[in-house]
Amino acid sequence: MKVLMISDNRCRENLIPYPLGIACIAAAAKQAGYEVSCLDLMFSSDPGADTLERIQAIEPDCIGLSVRNIDNQDSGANEFYVPAAKEIADAAKSGSRAPIVLGGAGFTIFPLECLEYMDLEMGIVGEGERSFVELLARLEAGAAVDDMAGLALRRGGASRINPPGPHAWPGLFPPPDRELFDVTRYDWKPGETPPFVANLQSRRGCHMRCIYCSSPTVEGRVVRVREPGKVADELASLEKDYGISLASFVDSLFNYPADYTRELCREIISRKLTLRWIANLNPLYCEHETMALMREAGCAGISIGNESGSEDILQSLKKGFTRKEVIEAVKDAKELGFRINCFLLLGGPGENEKTVKESVELMLELAPDMVGVTVGIRIYPGCEMHAIALREGVIAPGQNLLYPTFYISRETEPWLYPYMRELCDAHAGWNL
Repeated sequence: MKVLMISDNRCRENLIPYPLGIACIAAAAKQAGYEVSCLDLMFSSDPGADTLERIQAIEPDCIGLSVRNIDNQDSGANEFYVPAAKEIADAAKSGSRAPIVLGGAGFTIFPLECLEYMDLEMGIVGEGERSFVELLARLEAGAAVDDMAGLALRRGGASRINPPGPHAWPGLFPPPDRELFDVTRYDWKPGETPPFVANLQSRRGCHMRCIYCSSPTVEGRVVRVREPGKVADELASLEKDYGISLASFVDSLFNYPADYTRELCREIISRKLTLRWIANLNPLYCEHETMALMREAGCAGISIGNESGSEDILQSLKKGFTRKEVIEAVKDAKELGFRINCFLLLGGPGENEKTVKESVELMLELAPDMVGVTVGIRIYPGCEMHAIALREGVIAPGQNLLYPTFYISRETEPWLYPYMRELCDAHAGWNL
């Protein structure tokens, strides 16, 4: 059975990530004995034509299409990416009668909405290494798929999402296939090339309760870790087999659980790599010992997910840490020599002029290398922010949130975006 895997992501804002998720699924399908071909549209100047050309060349029996991003989450200059994904689906339908299976993080958040928008029948919700391979086996055997765990199905005028199976332990599956999706095109040398970044993942899941975040919908709340030695080997392979000089860990919280992070860092140190890497940290778990080991292991930069500098807003967003912990994390990271990226997520419940100024003043005081600013909170189904927006009348019951909708507090909505636009323009390293 021939399978074509297509990564549709063409978003080039900020760091441009290697298509890690679909590369993992491609590896699992290949290990199961399927003939797998992959198409990365990030570098395509004519995605529709390239899709059709590849389909005609290999005549696949099944096509997997990954939808990573729904929009750019910018309330002031929003870009909606689903129409571009539909163009790829339409090109695939025009060139093949093979079933097209949607998947990816964006699809997982809006499965039925994506199927309806693209006029497709089925997709895999959540992790795909196990479920996509099972779907291929059923399709190959001509067996029914309707009862498959985690399958979103739109058929005969009815739509449904089957209950998901248990989240899989990531170590059960092979690492991503770095040749089916060519990782050498994602070797970023800061200052020399666009920021196409090779990435890897040591754990899945996030146990935090932030009111706006869709990550638990995609990966679950139970944190599941890979064997540290295998993660270190994968990092070493990026350097030795593919010449990668900088990699990014995409774990939601690289510093939790701390004992695992320290063990992983020791494994990386033992590989004696020259490759450097970056990671995401939660201020709540920024212990000095952990960060010192990260630095020794080659971590050059960290993104600290502070989101606010106001105690009231940190509580409103249910971040789980305090302003004091943000300050301590950034100061310790500076002393250790990290390049530091912080964030401001402004306009949430309770935001006002006072809390905005508290956040801005803290970032000016701490002076991280970069500050990523977002005005307005993108509303996702299933998050607490969704319930708050319904209660306050920001959205209507049953509203289709596939189309980008944002929560901005009434106290800040008239002035916040232009205010932050002017502030970012005036400060190097601040980006809106």
